[in-house]
Amino acid sequence: MSGSGVKGRLINVLNDKKQPLWNNIAAMILVAAVGLSLFACGRTEGAPSNSSSQGDVSGISQATYTTEYICVKISGISASNLFNPSDAFKITDLRAVAYIDSTIKAGKPSKQEGDPESNNTGRYMIELSNKTGGYSCELHYDTLYNKAYMIKDGSRFDIGTDFARYIDSLFANKNISFNIDETDAALFKQYGWTLAYQIRERKDKLSDINTLLGFNPNAYYFAYNNELSKDIGLDMSPYADKNIDVKIYRILESLPKEFSPSRDCRGIVVKSGGKIIGAFVSAGRHSAFNACSLKGNSFETVTGKTLDEWLVNKVQADGAEEKLSKSDPEQVIREYLTALEKKDAKSAVYCLSKKMLLEYLTVNMPNDELYNNVMVLPLADADIGAKSAFENLKSAKLLKIEPTGKLDESTETFRVDVNLLYNKMVTNENGEQSWDCRMVYESPQTGWKIESFGQGGY
Repeated sequence: MSGSGVKGRLINVLNDKKQPLWNNIAAMILVAAVGLSLFACGRTEGAPSNSSSQGDVSGISQATYTTEYICVKISGISASNLFNPSDAFKITDLRAVAYIDSTIKAGKPSKQEGDPESNNTGRYMIELSNKTGGYSCELHYDTLYNKAYMIKDGSRFDIGTDFARYIDSLFANKNISFNIDETDAALFKQYGWTLAYQIRERKDKLSDINTLLGFNPNAYYFAYNNELSKDIGLDMSPYADKNIDVKIYRILESLPKEFSPSRDCRGIVVKSGGKIIGAFVSAGRHSAFNACSLKGNSFETVTGKTLDEWLVNKVQADGAEEKLSKSDPEQVIREYLTALEKKDAKSAVYCLSKKMLLEYLTVNMPNDELYNNVMVLPLADADIGAKSAFENLKSAKLLKIEPTGKLDESTETFRVDVNLLYNKMVTNENGEQSWDCRMVYESPQTGWKIESFGQGGY
């Protein structure tokens, strides 16, 4: 019998005033048990092993999250997360309270002595309460060494880092909701993932993801991740030009080990007309390539191709890009710096490799977004939340280009001297500076492209 069916029958029992009092009490307990079981984190047989060695949930098995408390308050004492929007967070969702309470109580006495505190350690006060009382403890989470422990009643207890990252994430995501769609939760649970809470719900319009013409962030983002959706039998490509609903969830478990050191991940569900047409797992912020299918498979495993091989068959050059494809590497670098000086984003994008553009889709992206709507352009040094790629750049003057090596037939390197001026310092400095530029021959239809700018070698 489904959870909703059990719940419906129990509500009928509670509404029947002829039932004895003990029946009503028993029914209420059973309703709570059904609700708690929806947040259980037991793995489905054959599901991907996606937790790190310390990233479990302290051995708590399915349907064993229980609690006598109704509220959790979490305060940041000295958080390692630089993007904390507030100093305290309160949770009254019963499933989340039960998960936190049960996980804390399952912590094991630590054998480690001494204080391993460092600048990378975040400290949080966790307080659980009900109408009659409660208890509190401190969570210490070292993000550098991926270790976590609790201080409770003067004693130290080891605890899984999945739990520590979960607590940490509550401060990094704004306006979260514990109302999780049961259909979405069931789909992810089928493959061993637990949706902890909803980060955001947004509406979008799906671009054509069958043929990639020019660079459209929407098309490239969904085309790439559609390959991951195909691994579980979903396909977004027939829904081009359709309105879609996208839900971004926080996942309790870690990314598969192959994506280390990235651990945090989000569950993305795409729907059209209420029907799920796409679903995948992604780190989101900072790396678009740290993503996998619900089966835990990487893009290369699902497609059987490298990203470059896949792009050759997906990208179609328009007139402007076809013209640029006939340029040599030095000419492309000159075109890029000229575009920066003229504040011409479209021309600048034509000079960059598709792989680089894909990677930049999530660089410095806010946690509640899918991808950057404003293009991140190398050397432009735009700040987080910039309304334009050139919001910070005053001017970009090319001084000199010098070849520094030929790695193979499709890869060459150059030293590029430029004079860059900005409105404010973000990561780069004002004035004359030297950059190492790697150029790659992307494909016959797109030609040479800039793959990276870096300082101090590759």
